[in-house]
Amino acid sequence: MSEEFKVIQPTTKVYCPERGEGWTLTGITGIDEQTSVMFSGVRYTISAKKIVEELLPNYIKMNNKA
Repeated sequence: MSEEFKVIQPTTKVYCPERGEGWTLTGITGIDEQTSVMFSGVRYTISAKKIVEELLPNYIKMNNKA
């Protein structure tokens, strides 16, 4: 990942195979942050790195298949 990081806004949709579709509750401004994500009404704290490298691409892939 490059050192330049784009800000990810709150309410960005993500997808986790175990928890389903969710969205960020807080924005992400750095890769080393911990971020709140809501899945099915349950709040989880997940690393920004996992969101950027896994959950966000999962959501994009899922929606490009439609």
